[in-house]
Amino acid sequence: MSASRNRWLLEQLPLWEGEGLLTAEAARTLRARHAVEAAGPGLGQIMMGALGALLLGSGLIAVIGHNWDEFSRPVRLLFAFLPLLLAQLFSWRVLRHGAAAAWVRETAGLLQALTAGACIALVSQIYNLGGEWTDFLFWWFMLSLPLAWVLMADSVVVFYAAATAVWALSRNETGIPWHDSPLIYPLLLLALLPRWWRRPAPSGLMRWILALSAVTGLCSAAAFTVGHGGVFRSSFSAVVLLWSFTAACLVLLPLNARGIAESAARKPQVVLGCLWLFGYGVGATFPSACRELLKGVEKAVAAPWGQGLLAVLAVFTVLALIQRRWAVLAIASVVALPLLARLPRAEAEGTGGTLLSGLFTAHLAVIGLTLILLDFAGKRAAPRLGAALLSVLVLARMADSHFSLLAKGLAFMGVGAAFLAFNFFMSRRARRQREGAA
Repeated sequence: MSASRNRWLLEQLPLWEGEGLLTAEAARTLRARHAVEAAGPGLGQIMMGALGALLLGSGLIAVIGHNWDEFSRPVRLLFAFLPLLLAQLFSWRVLRHGAAAAWVRETAGLLQALTAGACIALVSQIYNLGGEWTDFLFWWFMLSLPLAWVLMADSVVVFYAAATAVWALSRNETGIPWHDSPLIYPLLLLALLPRWWRRPAPSGLMRWILALSAVTGLCSAAAFTVGHGGVFRSSFSAVVLLWSFTAACLVLLPLNARGIAESAARKPQVVLGCLWLFGYGVGATFPSACRELLKGVEKAVAAPWGQGLLAVLAVFTVLALIQRRWAVLAIASVVALPLLARLPRAEAEGTGGTLLSGLFTAHLAVIGLTLILLDFAGKRAAPRLGAALLSVLVLARMADSHFSLLAKGLAFMGVGAAFLAFNFFMSRRARRQREGAA
């Protein structure tokens, strides 16, 4: 559950225990299982600290910049390092205090991160060091990273996640070494792990921020490894396949039992991965798209990044099989179809695209039915998602057919009515199950 729901539950436990609804042992078990960090920052606290730090930093820059041209070089250096020194002293006081309020830690962390960036920029301007803005951004977020560990400042984590994603996206260029490219993004993302070492897991909002950063960075790395900057001109189909391998890895990312039981809203990597795989799968039901897709299979599999993704995907698949995560396994299996459809006989006859589009259509239909039937079998699944997938699949195939406009319109209406009826049926079924459990 989210932190707000855990807090609500902890507030109710004394009342339920006093009314005799819970035993003391059960109340202790619930308190231990749904413990919430006492100083855990909420969204309001993060925004309060971030806003205060931004106002302080902006005001300081405005005051110094008013007379900047009249200052000598030593004075300019003093103004470059003095705010950073003051921010460090403030952070030291916060750390020394120990149990500082969340908004104080957020303010200290973001203020020091901002003054570090300002110091780098001012020193570069004073000595005319030159360089690219991506180099400045890289060293800025690297110097800010320890603040996320030490001060536990989520505002710094947000800055770091956004900055690394922007940096990875901007480094997709030709002729740059691998160690200065998006290929190092996974290491940059893993560098955030000490922030939550032996501490409560990130909140739902933070998970979405990290997931969006990961998607941007990993997709940039895939584009770099295949195209080296010219990807959208010559290797787009190979990049689409690598993006699909990445999405499958995100969907199958190993989770513990508690993570598996959480709602989809708290698993953004699964939501984002499924959205891409469904869009990719429905688009691949068109033969023309499949013919283009087959052109990139060899290049995607031959790329070192593609081989690494397939190796990770194989490990994640085995772990998901052990945990019996049948729904996500069914969804992720769609990425294997282009590899299976690249058959020598089909290529020789020029029917690979038609064969692959047929495989995608049949496979997506099976996935949709699987997601529905798993729910009726008492397994954890997403029946409405399965029904939506079947509906979209039927609409896509009807749109690509040679039927008349009238027939297509009637088909669209029939599919829409069936989807609404299924949604109504599932709602009534869930209500009856809740009433039966009560």
